[in-house]
Amino acid sequence: MLVAALVLVLGLAACGGGYGESKKSEEGTTTTIGGVQAENHGTKDVSGESGKVEVEMYDYYFEPTVLKGKPGQKVTIELKNVGKAAHTFTLTEQSVDREVQPGDEAEADITFPQSGELTFICKFHKSSGMVGALEAE
Repeated sequence: MLVAALVLVLGLAACGGGYGESKKSEEGTTTTIGGVQAENHGTKDVSGESGKVEVEMYDYYFEPTVLKGKPGQKVTIELKNVGKAAHTFTLTEQSVDREVQPGDEAEADITFPQSGELTFICKFHKSSGMVGALEAE
């Protein structure tokens, strides 16, 4: 029975996907964003949203990791730090840099790129893979 469980776990672990798909089974896999290897904790399509979009900050990843939106779409990211360390949501191309202490919340107004993707990071933990992306559909 232990062998069967091990085979099942290994089989599931081998079934990963790209970050562009929104499957729960992807969570915990890795992906490369902006040249940095990051833990993938899901993709969320926010193209129909006009208000706030929640992004949780953990030690050391964003959830969801990738946000998909319409080219030029503007949304407010509601940042919730549920980790034990201070984190930032830094989007250099749009002069956004919000520091959020553990247990705190902050907001950031962002605009999706006209094409391709923009990388956002935690400037404290980028080297630990705390990166994410805004992706134009």
